[in-house]
Amino acid sequence: MKRADYEKSIKRLEEIVEKLEEGKISLDEAMKLFDEGTKLTSGCYEVLKKAEQKITDISEIEKTEG
Repeated sequence: MKRADYEKSIKRLEEIVEKLEEGKISLDEAMKLFDEGTKLTSGCYEVLKKAEQKITDISEIEKTEG
């Protein structure tokens, strides 16, 4: 997932949360939004996990070189 995709996913998650918090949608629609949100969250988590690993790797390299 690219940065632009990550940011789109975060924006969509915010929209989903708003709709769910309003409580003005059917249970069926709420379930669909929840499912979409869960998938978006998983994708975003993977991006953050990879970024964290890169930071850890860089920190380890700097420790061994410095």
